[in-house]
Amino acid sequence: MYKWILVLTLVLAGCGTSAENNEPGKETENNTNGGGSGIIAGSVEPELHKQSSLNYMYTIKNQTEKEVEMKFPTSQRFDYSVKDKDGAEVFLFSSAAFFLQAEGEEVLKPAEELNYDINLSQLKLAPGTYTLEAWMTQQDGEDYKVTEEITVQ
Repeated sequence: MYKWILVLTLVLAGCGTSAENNEPGKETENNTNGGGSGIIAGSVEPELHKQSSLNYMYTIKNQTEKEVEMKFPTSQRFDYSVKDKDGAEVFLFSSAAFFLQAEGEEVLKPAEELNYDINLSQLKLAPGTYTLEAWMTQQDGEDYKVTEEITVQ
């Protein structure tokens, strides 16, 4: 019996921390920053990728070590607009689409991404320079807005 108590005591003693890991203000791999539950590797990154002349992919990638939960008031997940060189809006996706009035959510695990296709070929845009802007339509929180200048020939 004493043998097991001795082994247990030695194991527990080995699990302790040294004084250097407990110094105030010293960051170690196991410490949390700002009282959180882990070190954040990055952020949630929005991007626009050109697929072809008037086709783009709006991507949201979770570059953190935590799940990111987004809640939506409708079935719409993202929106986008096209503005001319003077900044006037020539198209807004949500004004031309219908969405279910049903709440929903998306959960992005670390390193996961959401992809949304944006096809501008049906807009019949006149040749010129435009700004494409895309964003998430979640209820609260970040909208992950991204813009890109595009040229229509």
